[in-house]
Amino acid sequence: MELTQLKNVNNLNHINDIKSSLKTNNLQNNKQVIEKYPSEKVEIQQQNSSNSFLTNISSNINKIADLQKTQSMVSNQLEITSKLVKTTDTAVNSNSIQLDDKQPDIKNLIDNFNVISKGINTTEISDEVGIYFDGQVGSRPLNSTEIYYAINQQKERLSQFNKQIASQIESVKVDTKVNIEFQKETTEIEVGFKNIDYAKESEQFNSSTLNSVKGGIIPSQANAFPVHSEKLLA
Repeated sequence: MELTQLKNVNNLNHINDIKSSLKTNNLQNNKQVIEKYPSEKVEIQQQNSSNSFLTNISSNINKIADLQKTQSMVSNQLEITSKLVKTTDTAVNSNSIQLDDKQPDIKNLIDNFNVISKGINTTEISDEVGIYFDGQVGSRPLNSTEIYYAINQQKERLSQFNKQIASQIESVKVDTKVNIEFQKETTEIEVGFKNIDYAKESEQFNSSTLNSVKGGIIPSQANAFPVHSEKLLA
């Protein structure tokens, strides 16, 4: 009986020694990890720079949204010019329909075109001259030559306008990409990120590596012997 109790005491002491050793190894390993990989909590030192970046990105997003809205409006105006041509052609090519018979339809299309022109923001793009159809074009007596000329003028203007908008959008996109790349590089320098060769790191992750750090491995079960834990990763 006494031998059994003594043996149990020895076993308990042995287990306590193992636990103590594991705690010591764990602390040492944690210290090494901290020294090798600094905390991910990074104190941002240049708040003004960060705020400037966010302001720039927000501003560029709004610019692109406004330009795309203008693009959509110009697209609607081009559609109207196509309808004007079709409506005028119907009268000109008909033996029974006079051009003045189409005057209400033509005037309505011209009015819709001019309403859209009022909503177009031209502060950043020079397009303030000739953005409206002359009201006389839609008034009786209608003249097909004047109508076709006015339509062609507007289509040419809108085509150039579209090119300017596309150029503006591309310019804003390039500026945004440059700012994002600059912010990325700045952040990587501040945080200290490094490129990782995952293939190389994987090769080093072997049984010998696990044995060197097994003191920091958490047992897979509360009552399981720690020596089995690294087998889960091996």
